Amino acid sequence: MDETTKDVADGEARELLYKEYVRLAECCNGYVKDALSDIKLLGGIGAVLAWDPISRMLELDARLDQPVTPVGFTTLLLVVMFVLFYNLLKQSIFFFHQARMRRFETRLNVLYPGAEPVFALALAWPNWQRRVHDRIALLTFAIFYTILIAFPTTLMVLQGFGRWAMLYIGLALVLSLAHLASVVHLVRCLERDARTPLEL
Repeated sequence: MDETTKDVADGEARELLYKEYVRLAECCNGYVKDALSDIKLLGGIGAVLAWDPISRMLELDARLDQPVTPVGFTTLLLVVMFVLFYNLLKQSIFFFHQARMRRFETRLNVLYPGAEPVFALALAWPNWQRRVHDRIALLTFAIFYTILIAFPTTLMVLQGFGRWAMLYIGLALVLSLAHLASVVHLVRCLERDARTPLEL
């Protein structure tokens, strides 16, 4: 009777462990979808950023006679950087959930031993991030920052807003470096957590 009771208790504990793991996995999927949807907002901002100057430059009579407002470029820069930093907040929460998932995966894999771990989504992510994701992300952000900084600065220089261009490029570089430093800190925290031995 005692053995049966113990088996029932173990089964309930295992079921509870798996349900919590599934809940955390669904939370992570939600954060990923939400973060990736921010590209729509950045795309909309990019369209606003490019529409006015390009439309004016394509008018043969206007050419560069009508100046693009430097304040508008600077405001859009601040909005874009706010979205990027806000996205880092969501990324931080995602990494926290991922760290908890890693602990659940370790405990679940003990219950289902095998040649390869059955549950390894969060366990395998840090290695995948280092080998693949970080390289793609670095290239993506390099292209993004080149467009964000070079395009408005070039237009402002062409239209005689030299001082505004210097202000814009200085502000853009400071914010970009701050964003890069925040990303590096976040990734290092994830890697440090992945190296921390788990207590079962």
